[in-house]
Amino acid sequence: MDDLEGKYVLSGPLDRSANYEEYISKAGSAGLPSVSISPHDMVNVQFTSGLPKSVALSHYNIMNCGRYIWQQTRMTEQDRICLPVPLFHSFGMIVGISSSTVAGSALILPSEIYNASKTLQCIQDYKCTAIYGVPTMFVTEMEKPEFDSIDRLYTCWGMTELSSFVTMMHETDPYEKRIKTAGRLFPHFVAKIVQPDTGKVLPWGEKGEIVASGYGQMSEYLNNKEKTDETLRYHQEDLEPGGVGGLGDGTVLRKWMHTGDEGFLDPEGYFIISGRIKDLIIRGGENISPMEIEDRLVEHEAVVQASIVGVPDDKYGEELGAFIELRQGCKQPSEDELRAFVREKLARFKAPRYFFWLGDGKAPDEWPKTTSGKVSKPDLRKMVKSLL
Repeated sequence: MDDLEGKYVLSGPLDRSANYEEYISKAGSAGLPSVSISPHDMVNVQFTSGLPKSVALSHYNIMNCGRYIWQQTRMTEQDRICLPVPLFHSFGMIVGISSSTVAGSALILPSEIYNASKTLQCIQDYKCTAIYGVPTMFVTEMEKPEFDSIDRLYTCWGMTELSSFVTMMHETDPYEKRIKTAGRLFPHFVAKIVQPDTGKVLPWGEKGEIVASGYGQMSEYLNNKEKTDETLRYHQEDLEPGGVGGLGDGTVLRKWMHTGDEGFLDPEGYFIISGRIKDLIIRGGENISPMEIEDRLVEHEAVVQASIVGVPDDKYGEELGAFIELRQGCKQPSEDELRAFVREKLARFKAPRYFFWLGDGKAPDEWPKTTSGKVSKPDLRKMVKSLL
C-alpha cells in the first residue's frame, strides 16, 4: 500500500485468481494499516452536460437516490426496464443501475449508441414494463411508425449535482399534474424558490431559482473550489428565526445547491420547471422563458420539436430565434402563420422574429446534442450569426 495524502490504496500486481474474501484476509495478515471507509467517501465522478464539470458523488448519494426512485416507481423483480440512456451519465448509472439494483429488476440495453428503432424493438422483444429517456429520445421514438402507446408516465426533475432526480410524479397523481408538472419532492430533500443567485425566498407560486439540499447533494466539483463555492452556498436567511436551513440560532446550517433552473410551486406543492435561468432571453427589458414558447410551438401539427434562443438585436437587446424540426409529410407553415399560432395563447412579444428550419440547407440537418442526449442550446446560439 502507498500512503496517498493520508489514505491507503492497494498497489502492486493484483492476484486475479484469489476471490474477494481471500484477498482481504491476505491484506490483514500482512500487518498493513487499517483503512477507514465511510459511506460519504467519494466513489464516483460524474461529468455534467454542456460545459463539463466534475461532480464528486458518494455511496450515500447514489444508493439513497436509487432507493427512493425505486420506492416511488414501485419497481419489483418482475419489471424489465428498457435503458437507452448512456451509462456514463447520472441518468443511466443512478436512475438506471442503482434503482434496479435495489429493486432487483432486469435492465435491457437496446444498443451501444441510442437508436430509436432498436429501442422500440427491444420493448417488443423483451416485453419491457418501463422505458427511460430524455425528451429528445421520446420525440424520435414517437415519430417511428412502430410506436404504439405507453400506459405509465413519470415526469421528473433533477441534476447530476444532486445525484439524479429530486422531484418525481407518482402513479396516483392526477393526469394533468403528470403532463404539466415535474412532481413533488422526494422524502428527505428540501427545496425553496429564491431570487436568482441569492438566498431570499420568494412568495409561494412566484417564479425564481430552484435551490435544493438533501441526501443526493454532491460534495464538490472536483478540483474546482471557485465553482463549488459559487454553486453550494449557505444562506443568510437561515440565520434568522424560522430559517429553512437552520434552527434559527445559527447552530445548524445546510448548504444549498443553486441549480440554475427556474421554476415555481403550484398550490399543491408540485414543481413547475420553466427553464434554465441562463437561457432566459431579455427582450426590451422583458424576461422571456424559452420553454413556454417551445411548448406552444410543438402543439402545431407540423412541428416535431422546437428550440428558442436569443438573437442579438440593436433595438431590443435580444430577439427570439426559433429552430424548428418539421414533421415528416407535413407542409412547412409560413413564419407569419407560426407567429399567429404562438400569439393565440402567449403575449405578442413572445412570437419569434426569426425561424431556422432543420435540414433546409442552412440550418443543420440534425439537432446538436449534449453527451446525455439533450438539445445543446450553446451550439444553437453559436450558429445564429452565420444563419442570419
